[in-house]
Amino acid sequence: MGERRWEVGICGTFDVANYGDLLFPLIAELELRERLGEVKVHRFSYHTKAPPAWAYEVTSVSSLPEIVHRLDGLLIGGGFLIRFDKDVAPGYSPPTPGIHHPTGYWLTPALIALQNNVPLIWNAPGMHCNDVPPWAIPLLERALTLSSYISVRDEPSRLAMARLTSAPVTVTPDTAFALTRLLELDAPPSPEYQRLCESSGLKSPYVLVQATQGLEGFARFVRKHREQLGNLQFLALPIGPVLGEREDNIDAGPTGVVRLSEWPRPLAIAELIGRSEAVVGHSYHLFITALTSGVPIFTKHNLATGKYCALQHFDTIFSLPADGEPQPDWFLTRLGRKPPSAAVLATYPPLASHWDRVADILRSGPTLTSIAMNRFLQTLPTLLEDAEISTAGSVGTLASEQAEYGQHLAEAERKLAAANVKQMEQQARLDNVKRQLSSACAEIALRDAHIAAILASASWRLTKPIRVIQRQLRKQEDGIC
Repeated sequence: MGERRWEVGICGTFDVANYGDLLFPLIAELELRERLGEVKVHRFSYHTKAPPAWAYEVTSVSSLPEIVHRLDGLLIGGGFLIRFDKDVAPGYSPPTPGIHHPTGYWLTPALIALQNNVPLIWNAPGMHCNDVPPWAIPLLERALTLSSYISVRDEPSRLAMARLTSAPVTVTPDTAFALTRLLELDAPPSPEYQRLCESSGLKSPYVLVQATQGLEGFARFVRKHREQLGNLQFLALPIGPVLGEREDNIDAGPTGVVRLSEWPRPLAIAELIGRSEAVVGHSYHLFITALTSGVPIFTKHNLATGKYCALQHFDTIFSLPADGEPQPDWFLTRLGRKPPSAAVLATYPPLASHWDRVADILRSGPTLTSIAMNRFLQTLPTLLEDAEISTAGSVGTLASEQAEYGQHLAEAERKLAAANVKQMEQQARLDNVKRQLSSACAEIALRDAHIAAILASASWRLTKPIRVIQRQLRKQEDGIC
């Protein structure tokens, strides 16, 4: 280990109340100190935070341009970080309008690091399930290609990133799988854990339930089977308050749920998870914390899709029924903390190799990426101009197509108008025929009435013998002829 103090930056959403996001700087600090000695970790997010109101100090990305030259390296992630959609969290936005959202907390810092010869390391982040917009492709391509090391946490993220660079992209387990190294679950509970339990009345055994919407069925299960569940307590805990999670989302009756009076610090949350008999929910890092602690997981979430696909091979994740209400016996027989599974233990060697490589990169010193970045900046006006020309061309093509469609529409409208006129003429002729038919029908009815009146008259009856004689005389005349 060297005697110097290392200064390492890490970028992410460390300024929001979301359990998983808050873990990465703590893990990075532990791993790097073991390998390098004294390390100052600079946590960069949109907004400045500081103790005691926050778990640790966070520096705004708006200060990065002033600090970057002091850094020995910059880590991007982890977490679900590589994204371009705006819906990161309700109300979450950059500190100044000039900083782009959401690339302002990951892509822009990466480019700033490269411009200043600071080694850029992708710390096993995940790629969001959306496409890279055309404007961002050259920027992300440059950032990836000039990086000192690219690791992502799952295969879908690797495939997405590999399309943008010729540099190798490594799949590494989420760094939170090393979380138990920050906990001492086999030792007596921490003072913070004991304080939270005493203030809330929480006692073992208990099940930790993520206080999110969608678990109403599980709350019904607790209410229905309270006696069969015995002395088992249920702790309703928000994992991501920034995402709208609240304790009152879980209503299992007046005696069914324990709630804390405060949202704990990240390591206290990890200990609450690690000392539970089971967890219920859908949070990615709730799952990882439980897995590393040997705690069973119950969820309604489909592990075959999106970021969860990296967790589908763990055998202590159990699927709840669609209505969220399991059979009591099935649920109870799966409770209880056990040693971490073989699948969890298998994440440790690649994570150790990951941090070894990160430390080696930091020891190697500054890069020469500023030269390539300068060349990129030379081409940037051309890229922007080409994009504008392409946009103008697209607009011109669209205008031409619109004009052509306008002509087709005008011709169609002309034909429609002519057809309407023809239809009106045909309707007029039809109406005239209907009037003539109506008149003829009236005349026929009048004639029929007149004939009926004649046939019903007395004169017609009195002259009947004469008409009979006349018919006989005609027959005789016809016979003589």
